[in-house]
Amino acid sequence: MSIKNWFLLSFFALLKLQTPFLLNKAYSFHRDELLYLALGKHLDFGFLEVPPMIALFASFIQNTIGESLWAIHLVSGLAGMTLVILTGMIASQMGGKTFAILFAGFIVIFSPAFLRIHTLFQPVGWDVLGWTWLIYLWIRHIKTQQGRYLVGMGAIAGIFFLNKYSIVFCVIAILIATLFSKERQWLLNKKLWLGVGIGLLIVLPNLIWQAFHNFPVFHHMEELSVTQLKNINPVDFIIDQFLMHLPITWIWMLGFTGLLKSKTLQPFRTIAVFFVVVILMLFFLHGKSYYTLGAFPVMLAAGSIAIERLTQNRTFLRVPAVVIPIMLILPLLPFSIPILSPEKLTEYAATFTEKTGEESFNRWEDGKIHALPQDFADMLGWKQIAKLAAKAYYEIPVEERKNTIILAENYGQAGAIDFYAKEFNLPQVYSFSSSYLLWLPQKFTAKKVIFINDRIHQDISKTVGKQTLIGEIKDTYSRQNGNKVWLLENLSKDYYELYENAIKEEKAFLTE
Repeated sequence: MSIKNWFLLSFFALLKLQTPFLLNKAYSFHRDELLYLALGKHLDFGFLEVPPMIALFASFIQNTIGESLWAIHLVSGLAGMTLVILTGMIASQMGGKTFAILFAGFIVIFSPAFLRIHTLFQPVGWDVLGWTWLIYLWIRHIKTQQGRYLVGMGAIAGIFFLNKYSIVFCVIAILIATLFSKERQWLLNKKLWLGVGIGLLIVLPNLIWQAFHNFPVFHHMEELSVTQLKNINPVDFIIDQFLMHLPITWIWMLGFTGLLKSKTLQPFRTIAVFFVVVILMLFFLHGKSYYTLGAFPVMLAAGSIAIERLTQNRTFLRVPAVVIPIMLILPLLPFSIPILSPEKLTEYAATFTEKTGEESFNRWEDGKIHALPQDFADMLGWKQIAKLAAKAYYEIPVEERKNTIILAENYGQAGAIDFYAKEFNLPQVYSFSSSYLLWLPQKFTAKKVIFINDRIHQDISKTVGKQTLIGEIKDTYSRQNGNKVWLLENLSKDYYELYENAIKEEKAFLTE
């Protein structure tokens, strides 16, 4: 690529970097972000729900630039910025000239799905980058047949395995696609197996951690299947593949068609097979719609090349190709990034649905349509929970506070307490949810409990002498709406037994 192309791609990348900083002030941290920040304070080679990389990011940020919202989101912005450049590089390697290279990087900015994942501090944005980097090296190998790219693929797969286990789907799809191509002979290349060895060496600490904890990743997948994946409608999964990138869907479709028919893209036809394998694999495994996101940047790069070829004698047609994504993203922007307040977004969503009949942007993992996108509803109410917990804590006599803990029903609530603990001088938080389970003490000695949930379980009610409702979250836009905070006192012997039995029961999958 020329210096000019590098410069312009970098400019688009900087535009993309602005995405995380467009949030409306009404929103705070996402529930998952609060969990990942907590993981950063308990570094380990693995966790119950994710590999260790997100915790490393969280720890680095917390110990360098702080825990502000912009600092946390900067990491995801950097992943998005790199994706812009890498997509342009893929277009260059596939034979694209200046327009295709720049257009490929440019259109990444206008995918609603990419806007969302590069706004939030989550592993998904880095997962997409990992897939794209792996595919870039694959393309380099297809072009040059140089074994060093196979070694690089192994290393990248290993590194990004430590970010999100779903990189395995990318690896499997590449292997299956290669088996059905003339390139299958490279599966016997010694450099490939060197790459595999390097990749395994990179992931080994996490695999050992998994082994010592009875591979909790499988328990997590089973739990995910029961609580979330069962609600996924196969038809919605297919429709979402088109809706997730709506302003630029036509571009990836052109790319897929070009890979099948274009002579220019013929050497990379295997990538079209890879794409189909990814979609079918995740369709039959009942994966969430966004699990496929990593397969799309290469399709956008191929689509950019197709447009460049189709308009080489009619370059004036490139103007609408650039303008259309910009025009189409504008009405979808409020669903992609929380730029509108909850009140305004609710009104906007109602008007949008009335005019277009489309309401899937507000579909939650329970399969139902709600007032706000789920991610946005998960960014509200956390500080209010911490304030109610603080109110409960300061109602306790000073001399008794040292024997008080906070018990949160889910990791979002626990993460909120952890995050705001310094500001409100809160005691330690316990939770049986997600990786908080790993940090629970085997014995329970507290005399008073500040309990956070939407209800008190009957078995708890029977074992406490006094329960005082301190307050309730009343925010219809928040997913935490209805969460209550109680102060539990006069704990009976049965309460302590209940806790110890719950520990044994909840941790059983780690030893069975």
